[in-house]
Amino acid sequence: RGYLIAAPSVFRSGVEEAISVTIFNSAKETTVQIQLVVKGEAVSRSHGTVLDKGTIKLKVPSGLRGQAHLKVWGNRHLAEEGYIFHNYTTVTIDSKGSSVFIQTDKPVYKPKQKVLINLFMVTSDLRPVNDRVKKTVFFHSEKYDGVLGSLHFIQMY
Repeated sequence: RGYLIAAPSVFRSGVEEAISVTIFNSAKETTVQIQLVVKGEAVSRSHGTVLDKGTIKLKVPSGLRGQAHLKVWGNRHLAEEGYIFHNYTTVTIDSKGSSVFIQTDKPVYKPKQKVLINLFMVTSDLRPVNDRVKKTVFFHSEKYDGVLGSLHFIQMY
C-alpha cells in the first residue's frame, strides 16, 4: 500500500488549483482532506473521497503571495476505513499572472512591408483579459540585405 499526491509547486492567487491523489491497492474509499496553510493559519480547505485515483480542487484566496504549506490527510479521524496518511510540502503562491500572445499576418517580411500584429492577453486560466490595458510592443528587425535593423516601439491602448 502507498499513495502519491501530485500538486503544482507554484499556486496562483485567486485560482482553483487541482491536486491529484492516487492510492495504490486501495480496498476502500479514502476520505482525503487538503489545507493550504500560511503563517500557521489555514487559508483554504477542501476534501473528497478517492478510490484508486482522484482529483481534488483547492481554491487559492486572492491577494496571497509567498510561501505556504500544502497539507494532505487521508482518513483523518476515520481510522477504521481506507488508507491513513498525512503529509505536507512547501509551495509558492504567486500573484495571478497573465500572458500575451503575439500573432503576425506573415512568418517572414521583406523590407518596408507593413507588419500587422494581433495581441491577445489572457489570464492564467487562458480567459481573455477584458480590462483596458496599455501595451507596449518591442520588436527588433535584424540586418537584412546590408541594412542594419533597429529597435521599434509601438504604443497601443
